[in-house]
Amino acid sequence: MLEIKKYMTPSEAAFNWGIPRDTLKNKYSPSMMNSEKEKELEQMINEGLIKYFLHPEGKRKEWIISRDAMLKWFGKPKNKS
Repeated sequence: MLEIKKYMTPSEAAFNWGIPRDTLKNKYSPSMMNSEKEKELEQMINEGLIKYFLHPEGKRKEWIISRDAMLKWFGKPKNKS
């Protein structure tokens, strides 16, 4: 597998796993977090499984999600890509 194929946008990840984008967004959205989920998210960021970029003048984070993060959260993909 090409290295670039191991990382995707949330929209691409949701499509590949056959889940609604909002289901995936709930995994990293601050409004859906409790302390346990916050710790899991922070650990996944530290392990390099997911990352975000927040422009210094921006308000919204842009996320990149690894295939490994999706496997951990949702198991095997449903759609072939």
